[in-house]
Parts: sequence; structure tokens; C-alpha cells
Amino acid sequence: MKKLSACILFLAMLLCLTACGQATETLTLTGITGLWFTEEMPGDSGSEIDPDVLRVGRTYDGRDIFALVRVPLPEEIWAIEAWLSLKPLESNGAQALLAGTLSGPWEEDITCGQARALAGELLPARQALTRDGRVRIDITGHVRAWLGGEANYGLALFEANDSTETVFFAGEGEDEPRLEIIIQK
Repeated sequence: MKKLSACILFLAMLLCLTACGQATETLTLTGITGLWFTEEMPGDSGSEIDPDVLRVGRTYDGRDIFALVRVPLPEEIWAIEAWLSLKPLESNGAQALLAGTLSGPWEEDITCGQARALAGELLPARQALTRDGRVRIDITGHVRAWLGGEANYGLALFEANDSTETVFFAGEGEDEPRLEIIIQK
């Protein structure tokens, strides 16, 4: 019921913005950084620092491969929509993902177990595939919470299915991750 009420409120707000002549603008932000992890085996730290690629999926033996992503935000904006845009490096980039808001700060030396503990509740992430092959993940709720005062420690991304495939996303360069925010002008 809460989701329905939130959807109705959001649609009413969009109609009001349109009817009142309020203009919107899309901000495209880069500088999103992340790490990817393979769930630990005994004696394995599990973290991989590779700025060229983010990986999300599972290993052949069922261990999770997941990413932590930092999402820098400008101050004093009101987000109508927010999407994390990732460019798959392979054709299997349409796998379903789970996203969770991180509950605390992290550094590059974090272990896989510590990272998983920060992930909190993982929820299915609404996704869309763009014409240029990017995967857009709806993170509107996360961004609104951060702009509303919750601490922004970033997101955890996990693969939602039980497959043993891994999605490789570009980590930097012209295909680097982007945050696309539609704001009220």
C-alpha cells in the first residue's frame, strides 16, 4: 500500500511539474568508483582492486561476485529520478541485479565479509537497457534518502539469479559508470 501511495504521489508531482511549466534537467555525473569482491574461500581476502572493470555474478562453484560503488552527489538538488548507468563489456549484461544501500564507510582494504555486512537489505533493482547497450539501474530511492540526510556510503550490487555467469562492467574510460539524475530546474 505504501508503494502505491508513493507511486501516486510521484505521478501527481510529475503532472504538477508539467502543468506548472516547471522545467527539468538531466545531470550526468561521473567519478563513480568501486571495488569488486569474490566471496571468500578460507585464507582468501576476496577483494580485487581493478579500476578498469566492475564484476557482478557468481563463480562456477557458487560464490558471489559483487561490487561496492561510491556515488558522489551534488548538494541541494531535488531528484525526480536517478539512474546508475553501467556499460557491460560482454553481451550478458542484462542479468537481474540486487542493490543495497551501504550502512557504513569503506576503504579499499575492506574484506569481502566486511563488505557483505555493510550491504544491508538487498532489493531487486529496476533496470533498463539503453540503445547504446548500457544497463540503467533505478536508484531513485537511494539518492532521495541520501539527499534527505541519510549518510551516503554508496551501494552494493549483487546478481539476483542463481546462475554462475558474471557481468563485467566498464570501470573507467569513455564507458565509465555514470549517475544520471533528472532534477527540477
